[in-house]
Amino acid sequence: MQDLLTIAEILALLCVSALCVYLIVVLARLKETLGHVEKEVKDLAAHALPILENTEYITARLKSVAENVDDQVLTVRESIASIREIADNVVALERKIQERIEGPVLDGVSYLSAIVTGIRTFIQRVRA
Repeated sequence: MQDLLTIAEILALLCVSALCVYLIVVLARLKETLGHVEKEVKDLAAHALPILENTEYITARLKSVAENVDDQVLTVRESIASIREIADNVVALERKIQERIEGPVLDGVSYLSAIVTGIRTFIQRVRA
């Protein structure tokens, strides 16, 4: 029985040794894989930095363009308001002129019509 226990111990030690060798191989492969991952991450970081700088530049330009558009829209709104005010002033001036001139012109036309009618009547009476 002692021999059997010794054989079992030897077998167990061989299994543990084989397991250790296997773990060493796995850890070596893991180290190699991690090395590749590290290299890829460094490459990615090297390529991502210019892209991020370009993105920052584009964002700044977009902000500038948006501000310019806002300024232009404000200018257009102010221009439209000025044009509207000028149009209102022109309409008000037209109404004032019409109110002041319409009465005297209609009176003048009535007087002229009366004079023409009177002259026509006079000429008809003189001829008759």
